[in-house]
Amino acid sequence: MSDKFTNNVRARLYKQGYQGFTKDDYTTAALAVECDDLDNPTKEQLSQAVDYLKGKTTCQLSVVDEPVEKTFLVGAEDAQPDAELDNSQLTVASQEINSITVTSEDKRSFVTAQSSALGFELTEQETLSIAENVDDTFTDYSQFISTVTDAIKNYVDQKFDVIEQSFETNAQDLREHVSNRASRLNQKVNNFSGDIKADMGVIRQNIKSTQFSILARLNAAQ
Repeated sequence: MSDKFTNNVRARLYKQGYQGFTKDDYTTAALAVECDDLDNPTKEQLSQAVDYLKGKTTCQLSVVDEPVEKTFLVGAEDAQPDAELDNSQLTVASQEINSITVTSEDKRSFVTAQSSALGFELTEQETLSIAENVDDTFTDYSQFISTVTDAIKNYVDQKFDVIEQSFETNAQDLREHVSNRASRLNQKVNNFSGDIKADMGVIRQNIKSTQFSILARLNAAQ
């Protein structure tokens, strides 16, 4: 699992167009800026680390630029079109040349950068989950950005769908619970009313019996 220092430095570099750094590069940068707590870096240490790795990249490019340029020019001069290639082969070759291939690290870095730009942070597992659903090859950088953005949107939509479904399920459970309790209460009220009526009937009958008994005694006394 990447630490906060590595994630933040990687995201800042990616926004500025720098990528391809290894774990050792980030470790070296942390040592260079004296960041002892990788999960609690200061803003100044993050900025210094970004500048350090950018400077390192510039130095590497300045060393290899000249021989790479010469090799490319020599190769271009020596290259001759193959007369046997038909139009379809040339089209495929052109697409392969113009397309870009991104690594898993590139995808994770851009997912982190995009989510940070939107104002929320993803866990390492969430970042990996989104990056795994993104292809490795694209026609251009714009398509890569659009694909990653869509992947993040889909992931967020799934999260909201789960929450909404949870609300609906809980609301239905609550409605059923309230309905059940109301039904039970109504049944108890009905039972209570029935018992009262029955008791009142017995009381009335007893009163009538008592009245008849008194009248009978009075008549006998006369």
